[in-house]
Amino acid sequence: MAGYYDLLTPAEKSPLRQKQIALIALKEGESVLEVGCGTGILSVLAKLAVGEKGKVTGTDIAEKMIHKAKTKAIKYKLNIDFRIASIDQLPFPDKHFDVILSSMMFHHLPLAIKKTGLTELHRILKDDGRILLSDFGKPTFYGAPLIFLLLIWIEPTRFQLLGKLPALISDSGFKYIKLLKKGSFIRHYLIKK
Repeated sequence: MAGYYDLLTPAEKSPLRQKQIALIALKEGESVLEVGCGTGILSVLAKLAVGEKGKVTGTDIAEKMIHKAKTKAIKYKLNIDFRIASIDQLPFPDKHFDVILSSMMFHHLPLAIKKTGLTELHRILKDDGRILLSDFGKPTFYGAPLIFLLLIWIEPTRFQLLGKLPALISDSGFKYIKLLKKGSFIRHYLIKK
C-alpha cells in the first residue's frame, strides 16, 4: 500500500492530522515517537511543532512505508529518524520519549500484539510523558450501521468497535486515560502513567 497510502490517508493539511497535533499540544524541544508512522505525515507535523531542539522518531514494520517517510523528511528538509520496527519490540531504552503518537494503527493489530505493544509504550514513555492514541472505538448510533457492519468482521477491529480498548490500556499499567475527542468512529485518547 505504500505507493497509494498518501492518496488514501489524510495529508499534512488534513483536519484529522492538524487536530491530532493540537490535541497533544507538543512543546518545543520534546522527544516524540510515532508508532505505525506509515509514510510519515504526522511525524513531519510533530517535527515542525517541536522545532530544531526537538527529536522525532517514526517506526513502522513496512520497509516501503519507511522509505517513503524518509523521502518525505528530505523533501521538507527535516531531521526525522525513521526506522523499521514493530510496536511489540521497540528498539529504545526505558523512559526515553516525552510523547508517543499512534494514529489509526491499533485496529490492525491482533489482540496479543495490542497487549505487548501497550506494555512497550509504557516502558519507553517517560514518567511525566503522554500518549495520543487515535483509532476506532465504539461507534455512535448515527455513524454505526454501514461502517460497523463492514468492520465488525475484522477481529482486531471488532475488539475496538466493542469499546474494549480503554480497559486494555488500563491493564497495561497506565493510570490516566482520558477521551479527548469522539467522532462517529474515531476516538482520541490522552494516556499517561
